[in-house]
Amino acid sequence: MNEDVSELMALGRVRARLHAKANDYFFYDLQRWDRANWRLFFGATDALLDTEFALSNVARGIPADKQHAILACYGYLQALYIQQDAVALIWRALNLAGEPLADAKVRRVRELRNRIAGHPARAEKVGSGKRPSSSIINLHDIDRSSGFKAVIYYDDDMDVVDVSFSQLLADNCCGLTESLLEAERTMDEREAAFRQAEKAQPLSAAFENGLTYTLEKLRSGPGDSRREMAMRMLERSLNDLEAQLKDRKFWYEASEYPIVSIRAGLRLGERLHEIAEADRIEQTWWVISEGIDSHVQNLLRHLRAVDEKLAETPG
Repeated sequence: MNEDVSELMALGRVRARLHAKANDYFFYDLQRWDRANWRLFFGATDALLDTEFALSNVARGIPADKQHAILACYGYLQALYIQQDAVALIWRALNLAGEPLADAKVRRVRELRNRIAGHPARAEKVGSGKRPSSSIINLHDIDRSSGFKAVIYYDDDMDVVDVSFSQLLADNCCGLTESLLEAERTMDEREAAFRQAEKAQPLSAAFENGLTYTLEKLRSGPGDSRREMAMRMLERSLNDLEAQLKDRKFWYEASEYPIVSIRAGLRLGERLHEIAEADRIEQTWWVISEGIDSHVQNLLRHLRAVDEKLAETPG
């Protein structure tokens, strides 16, 4: 496998892990993460995916006709620049200190893009000496599979640059991969600290306390006072649980749906007196209590799953 393709794939693998972890980690749940940073992060990982797709085919050759070939050369440099900006935005979204584009080869790629395909008249803002320049891509020196020559004109000199598709891509990806790995280490560390703090208070523990007794009494006959007592106990447990989930920002659809459904069953239970026939009251309550029990078990499974994930080491 060519070095450029290998480096591009390595960058892609780290990008994929970052994207997956941002979707999976509690610390980066949208309930806890600033929405603007959340948008920046996922926009940047998507941009990396797009440039990976675009640059993966450069080795197969750019268009043969000169008009499209020179456009492809400019686009190639721009795609490398987008890769860099995407990595910088990932660092910004994660509030990382330092410089994500500090690698010397990455900076060299950035300067070449600025001088050849970016804003050459303003290229003095980067690079050694901050010299102003303009440039051209030599139409006669474009090789469809290997690269091209560019001529950079300074105010007092000129420079002919050999741009290798494979080498520039490998240099860019290698340096950017290191920056993404640093971002990944930070994400893992923050998630590990979050889980360590939260696992001390399992979500399922308080809700499970006395739950078996409550569900057993809930099945008492319609005229049994223990049933009404159990309904009140279950309602209080749901209220306490909901408050805890919202306060700790674990309020998900997987918890909201069964809680809403259990409460709906309890409300129906309060209206049993509206049924005239005694045998229908018992049958109706049996159906309602079965439904309540089913949703309680679903809720418990969700809470235990969250507790188990909190106990796991991220990475």
